[in-house]
Amino acid sequence: MVAQKIGSLAFLTGVVLCVLLGIAAFIFPAIIQGAAGLITLVLIILGIVVGFLNINEKHRNEFLVAVLAVTLIGSITVQQSVALIPVIANLVTAIFQNIVALFAPAALIVGLKQIWNFGMNKKNN
Repeated sequence: MVAQKIGSLAFLTGVVLCVLLGIAAFIFPAIIQGAAGLITLVLIILGIVVGFLNINEKHRNEFLVAVLAVTLIGSITVQQSVALIPVIANLVTAIFQNIVALFAPAALIVGLKQIWNFGMNKKNN
């Protein structure tokens, strides 16, 4: 129960940080660019926590499909926003990069758990 609350808090904190830091990168690019490594590290750590604690076995497939869809559609959206509305291109790009930094490690952890389960189920059958 505590682990699930920590995972949920990590998820919510990560999403809020993705948006707020994306806006901050748009408004104050020099400041955020100097701290980009630290920001990415924090998002990766939150993503690992989400992957371990927040995604249960029942929702693994849905989570992996959702991350895949967001990543693919998001990259197309970023490209289109650059072409259509150059003024907000940096904002959209920054938010999307943060989202990928958060959810890629979570998807890696969840995917590895799923692969582990496949291997263990084949061994037991």
